[in-house]
Amino acid sequence: MNPLVLGLRLVLRGPRATRVRFLLMTLGCALGVACLAAALSIPAILSAHDGRAAVREPRKGPGSGALALERKDPFGSRPLTRIFLAPPDEGTAPVPPGVERVPRPGELVASPALRDLLAERPALKAALPGRLVGTIGPAGLTGPQELYAYVGRTRTQLQADEAEGVRGYGSRWVSPDEAAIDDGTVAPLRFTLCCLVLLPLFVYLSVCVRLSAEARSRRLASLRLLGLSARDTMRVSAVETLCAAAVGAVVGLGAHLLVNAAVARTGWVGLAWYPADGVPTAGTLVACLLGCPALAYLAGRRHAREAALRPLAVRRQARPAQPRRWLAAVLVLPGLGIVTAYCVLGVLGVRVEPSALTSFLVPAGALLTGAGIVLALPPVTAWLAARIAATTQRLPLTLAMRHHETTPGTALRVVSGLVLLVYAASLTQGVLVELDQVSRRTAASQEYAVPFRQVTAEQRAAMAKADEVSGQAVYTDRTSTRSGVLVATCAQLETFVRPGSMRGCVDGRPLGLRDPNTGSDELLQPGSTLSAELRDERGRAAGSARFAVPQETVTFSVEQPSNLSSAILLVPPKALPPGLHPSGAQLLLSGAPEPEAVRATLDRLAGIAPTAQIDPVGIVIESLRQLSVVKGLLGAGMVLGLAIGVAAFLVSAADRAMDRRGRTAALTLLGIRPRTLRAAHCAQVLLPLSVGIGGALVAGRLAESSYLVTGGGAVFWDGDGLPLLLLSGLGVLVVAGLASLPMARRHLDPELLRRD
Repeated sequence: MNPLVLGLRLVLRGPRATRVRFLLMTLGCALGVACLAAALSIPAILSAHDGRAAVREPRKGPGSGALALERKDPFGSRPLTRIFLAPPDEGTAPVPPGVERVPRPGELVASPALRDLLAERPALKAALPGRLVGTIGPAGLTGPQELYAYVGRTRTQLQADEAEGVRGYGSRWVSPDEAAIDDGTVAPLRFTLCCLVLLPLFVYLSVCVRLSAEARSRRLASLRLLGLSARDTMRVSAVETLCAAAVGAVVGLGAHLLVNAAVARTGWVGLAWYPADGVPTAGTLVACLLGCPALAYLAGRRHAREAALRPLAVRRQARPAQPRRWLAAVLVLPGLGIVTAYCVLGVLGVRVEPSALTSFLVPAGALLTGAGIVLALPPVTAWLAARIAATTQRLPLTLAMRHHETTPGTALRVVSGLVLLVYAASLTQGVLVELDQVSRRTAASQEYAVPFRQVTAEQRAAMAKADEVSGQAVYTDRTSTRSGVLVATCAQLETFVRPGSMRGCVDGRPLGLRDPNTGSDELLQPGSTLSAELRDERGRAAGSARFAVPQETVTFSVEQPSNLSSAILLVPPKALPPGLHPSGAQLLLSGAPEPEAVRATLDRLAGIAPTAQIDPVGIVIESLRQLSVVKGLLGAGMVLGLAIGVAAFLVSAADRAMDRRGRTAALTLLGIRPRTLRAAHCAQVLLPLSVGIGGALVAGRLAESSYLVTGGGAVFWDGDGLPLLLLSGLGVLVVAGLASLPMARRHLDPELLRRD
């Protein structure tokens, strides 16, 4: 009989256990391929985002005669982009992508998200003059949640010194503000996702295609003893493995398409995209449809080859060959050598600047270390099990250690996914720490500036009372008055400065202001007067106010940048007439400096005054958006890695329990109590898992520190996340120990005791 036909018959017409095993292998491969397709689709999604941003980039210069003026303002934590277009005197204006026609003066074309926002908040209409005549299509937007609009205006309505000529649209590159992720962040993000997803995925797929490896090897050995050639035996084994992997790959791609369509527009990972962006590319299809079966074949080839060449040894359950130590050493030693060398440089205080060499060596060292940890587990734990078994006097521990000493590879499949998950979590933490150094403000508070003329008195009062706001003041810069004026009490001023840095403040009278750290010694002469023009709530002139400059001065210190640095005079609020404020005044607000708190504060303030320009001092909204995207993608990678690690553990633990039913039944028949067997099973899982997690924590901290040392930041050693990693490792041990307890049962199946 043809070996291919024989293999198909064994899969389709075999016993129920064979069909169940084939179904589990198929579903396992489907989950793995779905995760692989999701991870490989992330670069395509980012590329599609940047491609559409580049296509709509205006080409400046004379040609068509059309003028364009761009305004980008924060609406909460999201950028709101308005493009004001003026038609040429003669001819037609170039049409932006995604727009059917250029809006005429008095017309407006908005993105679907901005159209819906206009319906919810009519006050936003003041910033978008014109009648809504259409929406921008996907070709002109980076994503479905983008706030973008084209506003038609006349040439006289545009500022002549700011408007620029437009001769077309489309560019070869995208501006940094429009890019989904900064170029310097792409490499560490790709490296982290590989560690989070691809390493556990490789282990998981290997586990899935080797379900019931012992039973399958015995069946193949029987076929070999019945006269089947070694080559045909390998082919029979490959049929089942390749069929399960191929069907699982197709099912996994279908699952990825369904999840992509459901998640794309939600912005769950900090970035919303169109479902078509997440459709697998040709490279992804090759990796899933060809790479997964190839990996499955290679993973199952070892056991099939052993059954084909040593059938008697397989049938009689001879002691398997010891794991190869040299392979683990080849991977671990170079990887640990690289990351340890950079850690030593960090200890010595040597600053390693980011370069192409470090961008290659650090990821390579981390990947080699992660793979080496998994391959080093069998020889290390086998040696440790032999030493424990020789010294212990407890029966459960002796049973566990002797069995693990002879077959260390079986427990490896159970724990390798969890070990890699702990290792990848440490690396992810290092990337987040490095990104946090670049993006966060080190100030004790975050300033927000809102022009008085853009908000009403009721809106200012609501902003000051918001839960996210901790302080307020009124500030006038030097372009509006001869010197900067700050209208605030001492308590209000204290919310903006460094804790404990304010000296000499007294409420109820004007005081001079000075920050010694700014290097500016500009002070008003004591006894001179400062005049400030006043405005009422409608912005009309209401006279002026004069303040005598005293000799007393308040010294303080603020983190730069800060609007307080240019203020020279502190004026108490009671010194101004009720309902009046200095000309050009801005409402200053303070809040928490953490990125999450900044986003929440911006969203809260935008809800109170939709059309006001809210300036988060020292923060670029695009950088805040990109940080949100990076954290969202890393969070998605953590979720995928967690799902893969847990699935690998559950599948391998269940498969190991099925393979050990015969041995468990024999030990029970010999009088070993179920409690003793459960303790032995638990110990056999916890030994390699504890060794692996310990090695993963140590190696992960070294790899994380090497990344921080070469990242260019000020933090080399991250101690804040160590307790969380230790608790996570302890939780993994507890869950794995509890999951191994049901392996021993009181019921004995006579079929399990039968021997050929």
